[in-house]
Order: sequence, then structure tokens, then C-alpha cells
Amino acid sequence: MKFAFIKRYRSRRWTVVLMCGVLGVSKAGFYRWLSRRPSPQVTENERLLRFLLAEADRQAGVPGYRKLWQAAVNVGFACSQNRVQRLLQRAGYRSTRALRPGYRRPKPGLPALPNLLNREFDVTAPNRVWVSDITQVRCHEGWWYLAIVMDLYSRRIVGWAGGPLNDSHLVERALRMAWAARQPSSGGMLFHSDQGAQYRSENVMRWLTERGITLSMSRRGNCWDNACAESFFAQLKEEWLRRLARQSRAELQAEAEYYIEEYYDKVRLHGALGGVSPKAFEAAA
Repeated sequence: MKFAFIKRYRSRRWTVVLMCGVLGVSKAGFYRWLSRRPSPQVTENERLLRFLLAEADRQAGVPGYRKLWQAAVNVGFACSQNRVQRLLQRAGYRSTRALRPGYRRPKPGLPALPNLLNREFDVTAPNRVWVSDITQVRCHEGWWYLAIVMDLYSRRIVGWAGGPLNDSHLVERALRMAWAARQPSSGGMLFHSDQGAQYRSENVMRWLTERGITLSMSRRGNCWDNACAESFFAQLKEEWLRRLARQSRAELQAEAEYYIEEYYDKVRLHGALGGVSPKAFEAAA
């Protein structure tokens, strides 16, 4: 899992050496993993998934996994419905007939925590309050999800992660990026989110509490309790994504990276910061 994460997100900024250090794995181990030959099962799963996604695209994203399984069986694949469902879920495919995420019954998790932030969005120092949220964007393959971590002091996006699955690992990736970028002193930080199952998952709560971070959660159904993160997503979609045609996941990932790291943090002027960008606000402090 960690090697796959490094392979997917390595870049000039997030080098292999840096990510191996953050994730606690060896660079030599990563390159050995990268050069391995895929097993016959992996090869067959990739062949099956290519057929499923091509067939879904041919039918304009309408069929669910059962109909796609039947189509695969009809052309000679030996596979079960469960296998087809698992492959499509990992790829992030969602039928156009399916309900939008967020309108389904939430998955179980640890109990929700009280709203300690209490809409006190003005913060006097960096790395004192981080807020986080997740949004989804329709794409060619189905849905693409974006998790962000914002430092309320400067409204800067200090960590983010995009991908095909809306799960706790998406949040963890955003948190790991934020931690590597900011390297805050342990203890004394407040982390605020909504009550989503991703944030109430055991692995996310453990990751935060192990670093001495206090957790806070919005009241149920009250988006104003996390207004700054919600506002960022509204700006991303209105200012940037709205003008684009429907994108692929890879294209959305690239657009989000440019918007966050090159425009929003460095160029975009914020009224709450006195008319300067987040980066300029931090530099002037």
C-alpha cells in the first residue's frame, strides 16, 4: 500500500526519498517493489478491469456491477460478481444511476466528538488549528474525491489528497502531507472536521491522538461549523473547475494541484487576510 502510494504521487516536490522517509520505508525496497513482475492473478485482474471500464464507457456509465459482470461472462471471462464489484470499487467506478455519495446511510465508526472550535475561525498563530473536509467531483470514470487540510491561521492548504475512493486512507494521505510540510511541534493543536465516517475511523483518530492533537467535530448537518473548508471547495469549483469540461481523474488531480499550490496559496487574494495570499500572509508574519 505504501509503495503504491509513493509510485502514484511521487513528483519533483514529493520525491521518492522524502516520501520513503515520511512513510518509514526504504528507498531500495521501493525500487525492488517497482521492478517486480506482476503475478498471473494481478495480470488477469487488470485485463478484466480494462474490459469492465471499456464496457461501462461504451454504455455511458449506466450499468452497475451486475450487468457488467454479465457482459464479462458473455465474452468468456471466468469471474464472480463479488470479484467484479471489488475491482470496480477499487477503481472508483460508480454507475450514473447510483445516488450521489453523502445521501447514503453513514458507515459505522467511533462516536462523534464535540464541537470545540465553535466557529472561532480567527487564529493568531500557525499550526494551532487545522480544519479538514472532503468533496467529490464527477469525472469520466465516475467520481473523484478530494480531501484537504487547511491551517486556519493563514487559510493555507497545508495538505491534500485526491483519489477514486472516499475513505479514511484519503484523509490519512492529506494529513501525512500536511505533517511533512509543516512539521508542527507535538501537542497543542486542534483538528476540526465534520462527523463523516472517514474522520471517525479508528486509524485516523489514532493517527491524530498519537501526535497529541485534540479532535473537534461539527454538529451533525451543520456545514457552517466548518465554513472555511466548505468555502474553499466552493471557490475551487466556481473559480476553476466550472469552466472545464468533464475531466478524467488524472486531469482533475493535475488541476487541483495547480489550483492549490500555484494559485490559491501563492496568488489568490483573501479578504480575511487583509487582501494578500496565504503564502504572503505567512511570510509577513
